Amino acid sequence: MTTAVNNIAATFSAASRSSPQAPTASTVALSAVSARPSFALWNPHYVLPRSRRSSLLGIYGLPGPRPRPLRLPRPSSAPPQRTISAGDRLPDATLSYLDRSGAVRTVSISGLTRGRRAVIMAVPGAFAPPRRPRWWSGSGATFGLSPEGLVKRAAEMKQRGGGGVVVACVAANDVYVMRSWGEQLGAAEAGVTMLSDPDAELARALGLALDLRGGTEGFGIRSEGYLLVAADGVVKALFRSYQNGGGAAIVGSDDVFKVL
Repeated sequence: MTTAVNNIAATFSAASRSSPQAPTASTVALSAVSARPSFALWNPHYVLPRSRRSSLLGIYGLPGPRPRPLRLPRPSSAPPQRTISAGDRLPDATLSYLDRSGAVRTVSISGLTRGRRAVIMAVPGAFAPPRRPRWWSGSGATFGLSPEGLVKRAAEMKQRGGGGVVVACVAANDVYVMRSWGEQLGAAEAGVTMLSDPDAELARALGLALDLRGGTEGFGIRSEGYLLVAADGVVKALFRSYQNGGGAAIVGSDDVFKVL
C-alpha cells in the first residue's frame, strides 16, 4: 500500500516538472488586473501611449496668479455737489451741437460765455411737456419761460444785451434730437443754439442734475429745468423751475431782461 502511494506521488511530481500546468482563465484575469493601476479600470485615456495623453496643463495651461484679497470700496467722504449761484464762475463743461452741414461740433461752456453775455435755458428732455409731476417738485417761484417762449423772445434778449448775447437751449439728449427739436421750434431762425449735454456733464457740474431713473418715460440722469444768465463766464442770475407753491411769483422774461 505504501509503495503504491509513493509511486503515485512520484508520477505527479515528474509530470509537474516536465510540463507546467497552464493557468486558468480566472488566474489570467486576476493577474492582468493586479498589473494595472486601479484608475486604469475607469480611465480609458490611460491605455493610450504617453505621447498621446493630455494633461490638465495642456488643456488649461499654467495656473494663474494667486487671487488678491477682496477689498470693498470705502464709502465716499466727498461732500455733495454744491448748486451754483450768482457770483460763481461757470464750470468747464463740453457741449455738442450739429452745424449747418450736419457735422458734430463741440463747444466749452467757458468758451461760449467768454467776453460776452449768455442766456442758457436747460430742460429735462427735448420734445417733452414742460410740466411733469416728477420734474416740478417743491415750492417756490415758478419758472414761466418755456423753450418756445425763449425762441420768441430771443431777438429781444439780444437787443437788450447790446447785440452780443448768446441764447442757447440745453438738454441731456443727443445732437440729432436737439437739432430736430430746434427745427420744430424755429430756433435757428431766431438765433437760439440747441446744445446737447448727453452725459449731463454740465448739469452735474452745476449741481443741477436730476435723477429720473426708474420711471416709464425712459429717462436717466437729466438736467433740472433752469435759466441761467452769465457774463464773461460769471453767473449773474439763476432761475430754477419749481412748482407753484401757493401764489408764489412767476419768473418770466421780464426778470431776465432786468439782469441783461
